[in-house]
Amino acid sequence: MPTTVDTTATDGTDTTTDDTTTVTPTTTVSTTDDTTPGTTTTTGPDTTTEPDTTTDPDTTTEPDTTTTTTGAGLSWETDVYPQVVEGNCGCHQQGSGGLTFTNAQDSYANIIGVASTQAAGFDRVTAGDPNASYFLAKVNGTSGEAPFNGNPAQMPLGGSPLDGATIELLEQWIADGALP
Repeated sequence: MPTTVDTTATDGTDTTTDDTTTVTPTTTVSTTDDTTPGTTTTTGPDTTTEPDTTTDPDTTTEPDTTTTTTGAGLSWETDVYPQVVEGNCGCHQQGSGGLTFTNAQDSYANIIGVASTQAAGFDRVTAGDPNASYFLAKVNGTSGEAPFNGNPAQMPLGGSPLDGATIELLEQWIADGALP
């Protein structure tokens, strides 16, 4: 359908264009704020937002805020401490070897990022790195081997070694970031 477009210039004078335009069903808004005088912004199937710029109506300019979470992970207090320490580490309730395990909170504070007193250059637990965690080597029975070269006594001292599933739980907890 031919249409004649009338516009008002910014100086208040009326101007008329002789151009005839075929218009598809859209919404047209004349703007005079923060845009070039006399420009028209059209919304609809082909949206013009700036002179000579077209935006597909199915696209968005909003930033992608998609995040991926993998869950809370294993917890020292609820998952690991009851299996690894409670009932297994009686010596450390009295602070044996400079390591105190009287409850989940104090034991966590005494192992995460705390330097080992038996293996120079290693922490008792290095969150995210089971291979650099001396505590894991102690329950595995590998603490006397390289790279630790620490005290070779396996924990729990004087008791049966922890079963494979319990050691795997400890290792997974460390790998997952050693959460409290």
